[in-house]
Amino acid sequence: MEQVTLSPRERDLVRGIVAGRTNRELARELGLNEQSVKNVLSTIYQKCRVRNRLELALFVARNKVLPEATVPEKVADEDFRNFSNRGGGAKF
Repeated sequence: MEQVTLSPRERDLVRGIVAGRTNRELARELGLNEQSVKNVLSTIYQKCRVRNRLELALFVARNKVLPEATVPEKVADEDFRNFSNRGGGAKF
């Protein structure tokens, strides 16, 4: 399990991503502009060594970055394997 330290703002954004919110929705809910959301997401992607929202959601679930954002291990493994086989995905 990989440990990642996120700021409170980053954790709020990750919760929103896991819940399926768009950048616009996150900006509105958190009182930010969309570019700020994109900037913070870029930082989160770097910290977690992922390239997109799907990889981030799977990373968060697997590594228990947010205890409330979990999926059954079998589902996370199958989804990630399927995604990786299509040419996407970070190498963990």
